[in-house]
Amino acid sequence: MRIIELAIAATLAATAATAQTVDSRAAKGMLFSEKGAEAQVAENLDFVDDAVAKALKAVASQIPYYGAIAVSPGEPTSSNLMSTMANFHSIEAATQAALDNCNARRTTGKPCVIVAAITPKRYKAQPLTLSVEATKAFNGDYRKLSSPKAMAISDKAGVFGYDRGDGGRAMSRCQAAAAERKASDCRLVIIDK
Repeated sequence: MRIIELAIAATLAATAATAQTVDSRAAKGMLFSEKGAEAQVAENLDFVDDAVAKALKAVASQIPYYGAIAVSPGEPTSSNLMSTMANFHSIEAATQAALDNCNARRTTGKPCVIVAAITPKRYKAQPLTLSVEATKAFNGDYRKLSSPKAMAISDKAGVFGYDRGDGGRAMSRCQAAAAERKASDCRLVIIDK
């Protein structure tokens, strides 16, 4: 149930973020540490026992947030079908990507379900969340740029772009990276005038 609660909270945060952009000062207060992730393991699945939950939590420390792990109940274990998607800008985007990937690859069994969601340590919903990679870029090169500058993200592809200017170049960089992953949902999230 905790995974569903996280996805709902992330949806609300994403909706708020879509409506407005923030500046660097506000973004810095919303973003999480680049180091450390933890898994929220599904509790109501009969095939996830204590040993599996422990293994999932151990694996999560190696997966960049925001991520999700999906499996198809009833899929033969010989198929090795476990979809792990990582480095997205929100738990909702990672969850959707893991489900889409898992269901596209499944051959038998039931529709895929999320068995673990990977979040930053001490996660709580924020109006702006970024992947580990985007957070590193924000804390590094982006903050060193002189204003005006902007950052854009693609939730579906988990990519981003930033540059000096009013946001046009940041959007172009994001759109080029997103197009490589067949996405076209870039939006400006940080603008410094």
